[in-house]
Amino acid sequence: MKDSRNRLIESCTVVGGIMVLAGAVMKITFADWASLVFLAGSTFFSVAVLSDRYHGEDMVMRRLSNQQAFGALLLLLTALLMFADPFHVRLLDGEYNISENLRTVLLAVTRKNGWIVSMTLSAIILIFSTFRMESRQKKADSKPVDKGKI
Repeated sequence: MKDSRNRLIESCTVVGGIMVLAGAVMKITFADWASLVFLAGSTFFSVAVLSDRYHGEDMVMRRLSNQQAFGALLLLLTALLMFADPFHVRLLDGEYNISENLRTVLLAVTRKNGWIVSMTLSAIILIFSTFRMESRQKKADSKPVDKGKI
């Protein structure tokens, strides 16, 4: 049962990662449905990361697992920011009857290509935490087991 769960998580991670990459490339090349591909990929990837959390005793691994979860949630935020581009254009055109202060805040939040910043931060966090977790796990696996404590 656990082996099939691990394969499912690994499959969701791989498929989600490929869809995230494809969605980002398509968004840069102005494809209309790129945001949907990115949203689906980031959802697959985030579900996989959030369901494969570390629950052991090692505080460093817990921190790294929390960082990984934060990076995955940033991917979901990136997808939402991709959908904010048309909203931003409507705000610039003044189609919404809202106060000037709220309009200024919304224009700053939905600024075109803001998704690139969010995606870059997410990628940095995910890459760092993944490599550190792998390194930490290899170090823990290579430690000799004390026969007296078994």
